[in-house]
Amino acid sequence: MSTAQSFYEVFKALPKKVQIEVLRLLENEKVPLLTQIDRGLQDVKKMQEGTSPKRNIRDLVKELRNE
Repeated sequence: MSTAQSFYEVFKALPKKVQIEVLRLLENEKVPLLTQIDRGLQDVKKMQEGTSPKRNIRDLVKELRNE
């Protein structure tokens, strides 16, 4: 099962009110979800290769608060 199919199955199980809210959130994103996932995967690959320093949760929280 692909990621899209998995997401759709979970989405279908949500109450209608929540489905509408999820759709609204996806439409109003400044940076598309797939772009965010791509960036995250690239960061992980760089960390695994050793070309990017590994970060801990404190660094991540600090970065998120600054954005």
